[in-house]
Amino acid sequence: MKKLWMLLVSIVLCFVACDMPATGGNPGEGECSYIMKEHGIMTNFIRIICPFDSICDVKFSFGPVAVPDDYGCVAGFEYKFVQKNEIKIVRKNYFHSELNQNTSVDLVLDSNKRASISLIDINNVEKKYDIDLSGIINSYTVRGDSVDVNVMKGCSLWLFSCKKDQVYGNNLSDGKYTFLRTEGCDKEYSYDCSWRNQGFGGKDELDIHAMITWKK
Repeated sequence: MKKLWMLLVSIVLCFVACDMPATGGNPGEGECSYIMKEHGIMTNFIRIICPFDSICDVKFSFGPVAVPDDYGCVAGFEYKFVQKNEIKIVRKNYFHSELNQNTSVDLVLDSNKRASISLIDINNVEKKYDIDLSGIINSYTVRGDSVDVNVMKGCSLWLFSCKKDQVYGNNLSDGKYTFLRTEGCDKEYSYDCSWRNQGFGGKDELDIHAMITWKK
């Protein structure tokens, strides 16, 4: 009975702590109802789908924010999002999903396959992301029966249907991996990256998942 009572007290204290910033704890443990309006450390996501010889569909999704001075949970957020002439509010609330809006946006790439977006917080401080996706979208070159794929540091390549191991850019001396068109590999491959030191202050992380089609 004593253990059950202590468990109930712990649960209540957890809910109270997650309703407001506190101190202590470890990064990324749990979720709370606190809404961050000042910039905090974020992990965001990009999904890329590139059909063969066509324009890629690129989406940016906003992840959770670590509450300053309280790394016992991650929080929702509310910021102003800016991309070219587009301005809107992005908001995430873990406890009230109907209040969430614009947590996933289409990225507009320039001719060099780069995107520039900003998040502006309640203090009008701008967190800017300059994202170069050219190395992913233009990662392959076909040379006769050979296909060269540049696998960048912090990224990996996964070929389907041809019994290949996952290839990590950090393990390649020149960053290039070659396979043969005749090996039976699927017409698309997965290209995944985990980029750190992003955004304002260089503390955000960006996880990227791309499906690249290299032949018809």
